[in-house]
Amino acid sequence: MRLLEVSNLSHAFGDKVLYKNVSMELYKGEHVGVVGQKTGKSTFISILTGEVIPDDGMIKWHPNITIGHLDQYAVMDGNRTVHNYLRQAFSELYELERKMNELYEECTVTGNEMLLQKAADYQERLEALDYYSMESYISKMETGLGINAIGIDRGGQRTKVILAKLLLEQPDVLLLDEPTNYLDKEHVNWLAEYLIAFNQAFIVVSHNYAFLDKISTSICDIEGETIKKYHGKYSDFVQKEHLRESHIRQYHAQQKKLKLLSNSFEKTVQVLIRKLPVVARNSWIGWNESLLRHLSQKRLFALRSFCACLK
Repeated sequence: MRLLEVSNLSHAFGDKVLYKNVSMELYKGEHVGVVGQKTGKSTFISILTGEVIPDDGMIKWHPNITIGHLDQYAVMDGNRTVHNYLRQAFSELYELERKMNELYEECTVTGNEMLLQKAADYQERLEALDYYSMESYISKMETGLGINAIGIDRGGQRTKVILAKLLLEQPDVLLLDEPTNYLDKEHVNWLAEYLIAFNQAFIVVSHNYAFLDKISTSICDIEGETIKKYHGKYSDFVQKEHLRESHIRQYHAQQKKLKLLSNSFEKTVQVLIRKLPVVARNSWIGWNESLLRHLSQKRLFALRSFCACLK
C-alpha cells in the first residue's frame, strides 16, 4: 500500500536549488534511509511534515494514517518526570481504563448488566492492545535508549525522551532526523534492532552510515537537485553508485580516446592528400569535406594504397 506520494517537488533557498521536479513514493513497511548533499535532507523531512511549504509540487499522504516526527524542539513540561512523560504515549488507553473503572464502580451500585457488559468490552479491548504490559514497554525503552530518571528537559536527555515517546506511540510512519544524536554505541545498536523489527514504515536521516546499513531497505540520495531512490541497504547503494561512477569514468575515457583518434585520423588524411600530385589532389579535394572527416579505416587504407601507386 502506498503511504506517501511526492510529485514534481521543487524547492530552493535563495539561489541554492535543493530539488527540481523530483518524485518518490513510500510504501507500507518500507524502511528508507536518506543520504546526500549537506543541505536538503532535513528540509525534505520538514516538507513531509508540513513545516516547510515547497516552492512547487505535491505531497500526498494516505488518509487515516498516523505520522510520528522526531521534533527535537517540541514543548515539554519540565515538571513532569521522565516516566510520566513517556506514559503520555498511551494516553488513549489510560482514558479507556478510566472509563472502564467508572463503569465497574457504577455497576456495583446499580447492578446494571448493560453497563457491566460495556465495561467488559473496554477491558477486552485493553487486553487486545496489550495495555497491561505497558509499564514493561516503557522500562525497556528507557533502558534501551539510556534514559535516566533525572531531568526531562536537559540537552541530550530531552532528545532521547522525545524519541522514546515517539517509538512507544507506534505510528504508521516514522520521520526521524538524526535519531542517533546523543546515543552511545550500545544504545545506537539497540535502536537499530528496534527499527529493524519495526513493522511500520519510516524515513530516517542519519550521518551514521553503519546504522543506516542495518536499518534500511531503501536509500534516497539527495544530490544535484534530484532525489534518487535505490532499493537495498546503504552498502548496496554505495556499490551501485561506485559501479555507476566507474561506468561514467569509462565512458568519458572512451569519448576522449575516440576524439584523439578522430583528430589523428583527420591529420593523417590531410597529410596524405598533400602528398598527392596536383591533378590527383584536385580530384580528391573535390570530395565533400565532411566525407573526408568521416572516412573509415578501410578508406584510409585505400587512400594510402592509392598514394603509393602514384609515387
